[in-house]
Amino acid sequence: MQLIRIRTDDELMWYKDIWDGILEAEGNDNPFIEFAWFYNWWQIVGRRERVELYAVEENGAIIAFFPFTIRLRWGVRIYAFAGENIANYSGVIAEKEWLFPATTFVFDQLIEKYKHLLFSFHGLLESKDSTKVIEQYFVERQLRPSIFRVVTPYLAFRDIDFHSYFNQRRKMHGVDRRERKLRKLGSLTRKIPSQDELWQMFKLFNRRWAKKIDTSDFTKGKKKDFFEQLTLLQGEALQAKVDALVFEDQWIAFTYGICCRGRYVTYALAHEPTFNIFGPGRLVNQETIKRIYSEDYRLFDMSIGYESYKFDWRSNIDFTRRMLVSSETKRAKLLAGHFTLKERLKELLKGNHRIVEWKRNTLGQLRYLVKYGKVKDWLEYGQLFVEKFIRYKQVDLYELSPSDSVTPNRPVGDLFEELSIQEAMQLDDEEIISLFYKGYTIYKDSFAATNKPAFALHAVNWRVDELQIVEALPKQTCFLTYDVYKNIDIITAFFQKMKPAQTLWVTASFWHWRKRKRLLQLGYKRISRMKHFKCARYERNHVEKYTESGGDVHSVH
Repeated sequence: MQLIRIRTDDELMWYKDIWDGILEAEGNDNPFIEFAWFYNWWQIVGRRERVELYAVEENGAIIAFFPFTIRLRWGVRIYAFAGENIANYSGVIAEKEWLFPATTFVFDQLIEKYKHLLFSFHGLLESKDSTKVIEQYFVERQLRPSIFRVVTPYLAFRDIDFHSYFNQRRKMHGVDRRERKLRKLGSLTRKIPSQDELWQMFKLFNRRWAKKIDTSDFTKGKKKDFFEQLTLLQGEALQAKVDALVFEDQWIAFTYGICCRGRYVTYALAHEPTFNIFGPGRLVNQETIKRIYSEDYRLFDMSIGYESYKFDWRSNIDFTRRMLVSSETKRAKLLAGHFTLKERLKELLKGNHRIVEWKRNTLGQLRYLVKYGKVKDWLEYGQLFVEKFIRYKQVDLYELSPSDSVTPNRPVGDLFEELSIQEAMQLDDEEIISLFYKGYTIYKDSFAATNKPAFALHAVNWRVDELQIVEALPKQTCFLTYDVYKNIDIITAFFQKMKPAQTLWVTASFWHWRKRKRLLQLGYKRISRMKHFKCARYERNHVEKYTESGGDVHSVH
């Protein structure tokens, strides 16, 4: 055997047909070792990397490729598979019969040539032959590998009755119900975007992760150019596919997947933050699964990670390894020990869902506040932080029957009109979108320059979200929320003109003393007071009932 060093991407093009031929003969479905992936990575992202790409020749024929990157630390050469921070999986490019002989030859050559060595291999799927062969080599050479595993869920279409499986899973977490609610509000479609629409994908990803910590760098610099370039590939085994979920001509979610010979790998997924309550990420994921099945793929690979939505859909799991092996020198062993300790700590932290959530969300929120936060944002964050330990809530429920009202001093005319969800989407406010989800009819000032909501009415339920109360309303009663206390008299008069025979309920918290005073002046009667107190782990709820109607229609949960 002979080892050939390929030094430039131009030189690599001479080997394209051989590389593709090997993987096609083996039926490879790992997109991250395809020629198109590595070549574009080297051209766009890997320019500053120290790439060592080797081809193995036997009797005048190329039988294997080993794409490595090299870095030096403490005088130790660290070998890793190319694209360590961007490719989910890795492996050796070789036909099965030559895999072990070629691996043995290349690793023997490297160990013989360099004294201080550390092999740091990421993305080794346990179901692939490359992983087994690499581990076998190190075991036979008595070089003990340190192995770290992360779960890799997938959905194998041939192992299930897809239609019954799909209908069952889409009901988890009420996804089918959320989809129905969204479709009632407007037009919801899935689309495959054109090339000139991909800017919306990157914009949406940045919005989704603006207040969170993202480690993928999907939209950063050269990586963004790389992922966009993959969508242009034609006639390759590797294809990048984007599925967008569009509501009223606005992207609310997308998936970016990489396909290879019957395997679809979910690479990136994001959704519009203001639509959180509708679960658009889960919606677009199920739409993508349905499309991938219809195109006769074998596997829907949800990639590495412990996210709950992956386990909701998986039919089985694989594991992806990181393998650390050093040569026998003290320096290499010391560095390997350092890397091993770091990986064990990372494995421990990533295996703890609460720590992952804290890092991603809490630290991400703090980072956002430091960069862009105003005084109001800091005060709101401080209030939420304090309420984790000590909290006092008091909410009064008021009732205004048609016979108790006091006519306001000024006419209301047609002061308010309904706000459509299309108008609400322009306000970029998650709270307003959530009101549509909860079934409210939202009203705006007909003569205002903006579409800012004035109040919202519900004809079926009344709710106090801060106390987690949701109860049915009595007949001929509406519940008012999102109102501005300064305009409560005008809102009340408008309601009485619109629905003169109905009763109106409204709440006021402990701090809204002006609102409570004004409600009493307008003829409202307090029918209930709800209190909630928390200090550390101690919690107490208390309800005071002032009328028979108020006391019989709700409870504190």
